[in-house]
Amino acid sequence: MKTSSDNDDDEGVRAIYRTGFGDIAVVVIAALCTLAFVLMMVLPSPVAKFQKDKAQEEERARQEAIQKAVSTGEVSVGINPAKH
Repeated sequence: MKTSSDNDDDEGVRAIYRTGFGDIAVVVIAALCTLAFVLMMVLPSPVAKFQKDKAQEEERARQEAIQKAVSTGEVSVGINPAKH
């Protein structure tokens, strides 16, 4: 069995270990997508942080309203409708 005398594999410039730029680009894009997914899973959500801050602010406003009503003696007792 003889090998061919033309070296068409060596004529093109290859970047790293005979791989083309397109192959390297696919690997880089896949690595960036994987990194983005891992960061999305690990880092806290900005929406959750906003909701937590909003809930704390509402609780603080509720406590201030209760303290104001108690200090002036205007406390009313009522039954709130059930939340479904």
